[in-house]
Amino acid sequence: MKSLKPLLLVGSLLLSSAVWAEGGSERAFERIQQMRDKAEAVLIQAEKAPAGERHVHMKEHMKMLDDIMTQLHSEHPKLGITADEHLAWMEQHDKLVDDVLGQMMREHKLMMADKECHP
Repeated sequence: MKSLKPLLLVGSLLLSSAVWAEGGSERAFERIQQMRDKAEAVLIQAEKAPAGERHVHMKEHMKMLDDIMTQLHSEHPKLGITADEHLAWMEQHDKLVDDVLGQMMREHKLMMADKECHP
């Protein structure tokens, strides 16, 4: 009985990771896209905020972008996919990276306009 509980625990963990791996890449991209959309909303708030209040939104935005880039860096295509599926995965990954870099550039321009980075 004592060994049955750990066995069930290990089995359930392995099963849950197998379920996550099945289509996990698509779910991960969906989650990252949602994170990107939230970061975009915070950036828009920063752009609309008065100069003295922008730093609060920009700090939050930078943290969100860091989280997104960490997720993107850890994402990899599933093993055993076709060349076309791999290409589609790479295109989706690259688009998300481009979107994040675009937000970074917008934030940098906002900082430069307010002379928050350089006097």
